[in-house]
Amino acid sequence: MSSTNTRSRGRPRLFDEEAVLDELTALFWRKGYSQTSMADLVEASRVHKSSLYSTFGTKEELFARILRRYLAGRMDMMSALVELAGPGIDGIHAFLELLRGEIVSGTNQQGCLLVNSSTELCGTTRGFEAFGIEYRKALRERLRGLISQAEAERTTSDSVTDQRLDLFVTFLCGLSVTARAGADEGEIGRVIDAMHGTVDTWRATQTR
Repeated sequence: MSSTNTRSRGRPRLFDEEAVLDELTALFWRKGYSQTSMADLVEASRVHKSSLYSTFGTKEELFARILRRYLAGRMDMMSALVELAGPGIDGIHAFLELLRGEIVSGTNQQGCLLVNSSTELCGTTRGFEAFGIEYRKALRERLRGLISQAEAERTTSDSVTDQRLDLFVTFLCGLSVTARAGADEGEIGRVIDAMHGTVDTWRATQTR
């Protein structure tokens, strides 16, 4: 995936670049990449087509920038939730409850933009496959400390933590797809409750 081309210096921009990216992120999130046209981008941003091109490049370059920006924000959110959740298995349960609140309110009901885009574009649009891989890798890094808390001190097993981490990341990605597919709050709640039940079975490792 090529980066956005260096744009020539000219007159100062008459629009807030970050505000435009917010608007276009919401548009792509709602409609998906393939169903979003350049006309849609112009209408949503209220910026002339030539100015969009000169600032952000092609639709592909713009979307890649939006995904990178979203990934950074998503990881900041995950880090904040982990910090708020606290230690131990109770901390994992607290994380799940914080996550519940994030999903059933606001745009997260549309699922994760990176998961949605990976599902939509993998195998059809070259260059975007790496975003799904990068997202899962970053998610594992943010959640490793949280998941390793399920094991008692001095008994930590990297292999067990890795297995649980794989399960947790897959759960989060699957939950995103479920939300995107129109699940209501009750269905989302049942999926999260099921994960609570799974996490409770990990308590045995803390009693050895």
